[in-house]
Amino acid sequence: MNIINTTTYHDAWLSDLTELLKIPSVRNDAQATTDAPYGPGPKAALDFMMAIAKRDGFQKVGTVGNRAGYIYIGPEDDEQPIGVIVHVDVVPVNDIDQWQTDPFTPVIKDDNHIYARGADDMKAAVMLTYYAIKAIKDAQLPLKHQIRFIIGTDEESEWADMHQYFAEEGDLQYGFSPDGAANLSYGEKGISQLDLYFDATNPEDAPIKLINFKSGSATNVLPGFAIATFSGIPVNDLQNNFDQYCQEENISGTLSQNGEQTVLTVQGVATHAARPETGKNAATYLANFLTQYDFKGNASNFLQFVGQKLHKDPYGEHSGYGKSEPKLGKTSQNVGITDFINNTTGHINLNFRHSLAFDEAETVDQILTDEPWLTNIVRDPAGLVPHYVGKDNKLVKLLADAFQSVTGKLPDQGVNGGASFGRLMSSGVGFGIIPTDEPSTAHGANESFNLANYQTGIDLIVAEILALSDNL
Repeated sequence: MNIINTTTYHDAWLSDLTELLKIPSVRNDAQATTDAPYGPGPKAALDFMMAIAKRDGFQKVGTVGNRAGYIYIGPEDDEQPIGVIVHVDVVPVNDIDQWQTDPFTPVIKDDNHIYARGADDMKAAVMLTYYAIKAIKDAQLPLKHQIRFIIGTDEESEWADMHQYFAEEGDLQYGFSPDGAANLSYGEKGISQLDLYFDATNPEDAPIKLINFKSGSATNVLPGFAIATFSGIPVNDLQNNFDQYCQEENISGTLSQNGEQTVLTVQGVATHAARPETGKNAATYLANFLTQYDFKGNASNFLQFVGQKLHKDPYGEHSGYGKSEPKLGKTSQNVGITDFINNTTGHINLNFRHSLAFDEAETVDQILTDEPWLTNIVRDPAGLVPHYVGKDNKLVKLLADAFQSVTGKLPDQGVNGGASFGRLMSSGVGFGIIPTDEPSTAHGANESFNLANYQTGIDLIVAEILALSDNL
């Protein structure tokens, strides 16, 4: 058990967390500047963290290129510092109609959860980590190793913040990221993002035409909303078929008329791209419904690909793109973005969380062979290779023992499909504080954090930091 009394920090933690949650720290390249390279939101969140660190008397505080921040405690001449890496940026809100409250107006409801974008991923954990480190500082405990609390602002996009941080501050061998569930992830799958392009066209003489189709705006989110506009389908039959389809699939949707054009929307269930099996991809459901109608040309190719080949296929088993192996398990497949605007270039983004058996170049060749109507596939250079530390690593064992000292039991351990900043350290892991029996609300509507997790969460982080500092 911890020798530090952390109960006294609760009210200050909640106050600072509430202020952090109010900041819409979504990347916005259109408003990027030298001072705010990812837009004003992420920079405001970083500035807030730096301000409270200075308020609370931390001595070693700074930023790197306005992209990442750091708060260090412990011996400055340490040759083996320990990293604790978090992020304050959040994913966009693309399903605002499903939110019961404003995503950036934090609300505590009767269930003792605080609701806001970023509450789960990962601002509550950011503030728990901050106060855990503050508690260690305030207690004036001796540290064998320097603790480097590193705050990123681009985790939900390209991780360029961390690239610059490590280039300037040096690499780390040991550490963890308290992101997500309390599942000690000694392995993380690789990430491959493929952008598929095609001519979004309908034959001139086609009786049914797809005017546009849109879903998603972030590659690491399974989209919960999709909209399509088309012409040439009788509305009466369409309405009955659509109502029946929504009922059978347990989704919701709307149908409206705009002159001679019909507009359909589908509301699915958004979730994190690392867990596509837990959501309902609105894009594939809407495309699947439309495949029963006689679209022609690339409109048909697009709908068949998204609505048949990729529909209800979270592990790429039907498409054939998912590859599995014993160490990292199955590859997951997410259709993150779909764009079809008639007579323009269409776009489909695929996000794979992959095992060691997955080969990106081979997958590109396979897709182009299977789908000759595609004109090009662009591979995202920001993709990540798989990261595997193994359950017998000393850091993994120390973290597991620290967890047991607080909770009385060993943590769940295994491989994670998500990508935490823990993988940036050669012996780093992802190890969050949210109980594994609580469903994740990350990246979804009505995202929340259970305030009852405060005490265990802060005590876990204190115990884990001290265990690594004392024993590595």
